[in-house]
Amino acid sequence: MDVNTDQIHKTAEQDAENDSSKLLWFFVGLLLSIFGVLVAYIYQQEPPASRFLNKPQDWTVLYSDAYKAKLRSIQLKYSLIGFFITGVLIVIYIALMISLYFSMWDQFRYNGYEIDNR
Repeated sequence: MDVNTDQIHKTAEQDAENDSSKLLWFFVGLLLSIFGVLVAYIYQQEPPASRFLNKPQDWTVLYSDAYKAKLRSIQLKYSLIGFFITGVLIVIYIALMISLYFSMWDQFRYNGYEIDNR
């Protein structure tokens, strides 16, 4: 049986795009940091079995491989976005804490509480 591989790949990728939970993977990356990215890379969701009804074996294999590959790339993309946002928030937090520390130190010094080093 002649199988149009390009059409199968397009169908599988479109179905993976529709089935993926982008918001879920964003929050996995945001909350679990690098572990969320690892989970996104390792976890592979199987396509629904209902899509394989009355389909030849070669169609099933091609569809399943394309579906999993596209779904993994989507999972990685959105978990990495969440991971990088976590990194940016941490850097902002550290910068604010350093700024707060130095502003408190300056206030302490200017109020006459500086310790004499004699």
